[in-house]
Amino acid sequence: MPTGAIPAMKLMTRHSTIVLSTALVAVLAAADVVAAVRQPAKVTFLRDVAPVLLRRCSGCHGRRVSRGGYRLHVFSELMRAGESGEASVVAGKPGASELFRRLLEKDPEARMPRQDDPLSAAEIEAIRKWIAGGAVFDGKDPDKPLRSQLPPRQHPMSPVAYPVPVPVFALAFSPDGRQLAVSGYHEVTVWNPADGRLIRRLGRRPQRIHSLDWTADGGSLLVGGGTPGEYGELALVDGQSGRVRHLYGTFDDVVLGAAISKDGKRVAAGSAGRETRAWPVDEIKPAWSSRVHSDWVTGVVFSGDGRFVVSASRDQTVKVHDAATGGLFTTYNGHRKQLGKFTGRFAVYAVGFDETAGRVLSVGAGKAIRIWDPVLAKSENGTAADMEGRFFKAGHTRFIAHGFGKTTFGLDAAAGHAWAGGADGLVREFSVKSLKTVRSYEGLADWVYSVAASLKGDLVAAAGYSGEVVVWSRADGRVVARFLSAPGLKPAGR
Repeated sequence: MPTGAIPAMKLMTRHSTIVLSTALVAVLAAADVVAAVRQPAKVTFLRDVAPVLLRRCSGCHGRRVSRGGYRLHVFSELMRAGESGEASVVAGKPGASELFRRLLEKDPEARMPRQDDPLSAAEIEAIRKWIAGGAVFDGKDPDKPLRSQLPPRQHPMSPVAYPVPVPVFALAFSPDGRQLAVSGYHEVTVWNPADGRLIRRLGRRPQRIHSLDWTADGGSLLVGGGTPGEYGELALVDGQSGRVRHLYGTFDDVVLGAAISKDGKRVAAGSAGRETRAWPVDEIKPAWSSRVHSDWVTGVVFSGDGRFVVSASRDQTVKVHDAATGGLFTTYNGHRKQLGKFTGRFAVYAVGFDETAGRVLSVGAGKAIRIWDPVLAKSENGTAADMEGRFFKAGHTRFIAHGFGKTTFGLDAAAGHAWAGGADGLVREFSVKSLKTVRSYEGLADWVYSVAASLKGDLVAAAGYSGEVVVWSRADGRVVARFLSAPGLKPAGR
């Protein structure tokens, strides 16, 4: 599932060699004197300083961009000098620290963030106190991204009544088919799919929810989401009260996919920060973490036997990890196909597993859903010695020509069937065995981001950009319920 466009952030540039004004030097000297005699209030780096620097500065001084030869997305990099050679942070001396001095510059071309609003007085004071107090790092690893080490956020309540609709990025039927969990703004809403009635609201969740998965007993929900470009989070919450049972951890970008293994013993998640992780369901320490993708991890699923964690990505690959260790079992390159009917290089936005067929299903851009087996995919990858011979083999992958004219974002699979929908607003059901279309579901006119099916309830649901959720009967394709997933907001014209 996609996150949508992430607005470009206007953030700090840094460390070009500019002479500070005499007045500013005096202010900084005074700051050091005051710091020496004043006992600063307790300020911690991860809680008070890092969020400010990441929000306002990392766009120009982060992993991908390093203006002035300076990065601050990792603590060890933050403490190093940029191209100017000036010490970025001098513990105990804010006035001698280039990072702090640039925040106070009067010249708008020298002040940071450059060509943007200055930091607030409170933010500047927090940075001053942190440096004056010794510039202590309170994280676990100075060489790992700061975003992944930030403490969990205290999320606000969602609005009592929504002023406008919000896109729906995730849907999930409860195991008995009687409840439909829907992503909202800082919440998960739970609805009766038979009549579109709101049952409950599970609040204080991340700003955007991109993944939902129920436990087998229907008692808990695995919720993955965050704020694009800033923060990701994975939590297991009580399906009735919304109480957090396990907060598995934070990510350096929004969580786009998450899943629970069939036996309920493991959970896994992938983020826009290119990371995939897995945990024992009752532990908050990850069993493993992997960064083998070169772009967003857009979807995650367990194989039916729990042996593999399968992760899809915009990098046009699907990676198969050993579920216990995280080791890379194989890479599926079927979305980079060069020969045959369905050729091209396509981003992958959704992945599922059909236990009846014992196969992975993956889809994104392009004209077909790929159906494939991890073990066979590994054998077909072979070695460098047989590369030429493998290049001309068709391989074991089977293709469902879905007929969509645009990118497919939503996918579900079960009992030998697959359901998919995408940017042209269409939703269809397919037979994994015959590769044929079983039924088309009509009623949505905007981008579809999520599709879910319930075998127990004999229902199919889909939603997307418009915020409207449509539920259909699998038996005949008729609309069972239609509702706007924005509590308190009445649809126009109704």
